[in-house]
Amino acid sequence: MRTAMFRYGAAAFVAAGTLGLLAPSASGAPSAEEIIQRVVTTAAAVPDGASADALFKLRVHKPLSADPDCVFDGTMQIEGGQQSVKVGTRSTGLICWAVNKYIIGQLFEAREPLQSFLARFDFTVLGEKIVENDHYYLVEGRARDPENNPNGLVGWIDFDRGLLTDGTLKYTWGTVDSEQRYEQLNGAWVLTYQLLQTSRYDATLEIEYTNFRFARSGRAGP
Repeated sequence: MRTAMFRYGAAAFVAAGTLGLLAPSASGAPSAEEIIQRVVTTAAAVPDGASADALFKLRVHKPLSADPDCVFDGTMQIEGGQQSVKVGTRSTGLICWAVNKYIIGQLFEAREPLQSFLARFDFTVLGEKIVENDHYYLVEGRARDPENNPNGLVGWIDFDRGLLTDGTLKYTWGTVDSEQRYEQLNGAWVLTYQLLQTSRYDATLEIEYTNFRFARSGRAGP
């Protein structure tokens, strides 16, 4: 698994508007740039210094209803519009140690600039749907160099709220599907839950974010 696989499942769209990635749009529909810029605006409402507790649950060859193979906790921090996670404690055992060292720790503590990652892709709008009066658009990114990993990504964006709700990262070895849930706290939409799945390894990673703290406005739930 490559370093950027999990981190950019949700974050890949956050800074895309800063790159000026233009795409043609259907009549009356926003362009890819406009859709992604809405996500950028939503993300910018979360102030620097915001943090939350993070809980990771890894399962291999198991349904979500089963007990996890490994559990990790940590602290999520937002600085400069980038989200990182510092892992704290973990389950005991060699497998959990290896997962922490080579996957969890590196993936979520890495600070590769989003601009360099996003510059690899050209974005287009593939489709749209309406869910409970909210407009969703399906946005695809294709790698300019197909030799790179990931070589593609696609995701549904709630345009009215500016939120990436689910998507897929495409690699030469397979795909990683992601699902995100959010809650509005202190006037900002914050990520409270992620589910990452890869059929190639039959593995899932659940991440829950709780006990949000805002540097300028104190503490908020859930």
